Amino acid sequence: MKTFRLIVTLALLGISTLAMAEDVTDVTVDQQITAIINATPEERVDLVNDFKVKLSTLSDEQRAAAIAQLRGSMEPNANQDHSQTQTHMQTRQKSRVNQMEQTESMHTVGSMMQQEVSKQVMQVGGGAPIDTSVMGTHRGGR
Repeated sequence: MKTFRLIVTLALLGISTLAMAEDVTDVTVDQQITAIINATPEERVDLVNDFKVKLSTLSDEQRAAAIAQLRGSMEPNANQDHSQTQTHMQTRQKSRVNQMEQTESMHTVGSMMQQEVSKQVMQVGGGAPIDTSVMGTHRGGR
């Protein structure tokens, strides 16, 4: 009978120790996840590595719960990063449209100036047509 009481007492002590260890593990996992979320990118690398070490000591169920908790807490940050990326892409697209409009405007102004110069040349030259086939060719001295 004493042996039975001793076995039951040790079993209860073991169970209560495991229950307390799980509570400590949950708090530690929560603290680690909070630290990961609030860390700078440089610090986050080290904290995630520490978290991985902690995961390796957990049971399969605890590991799955901790990973799910980390993923759930990181999703809002992922949405924020996606939103920032989308905003950045929209800004770049607007910038490109503005550049295209400026280029088109400069091309139009250049064409107008070229037409104006052609009219002036025609007026000064007495209306004689300009031979454009020789423009841009090099007339060597040989």
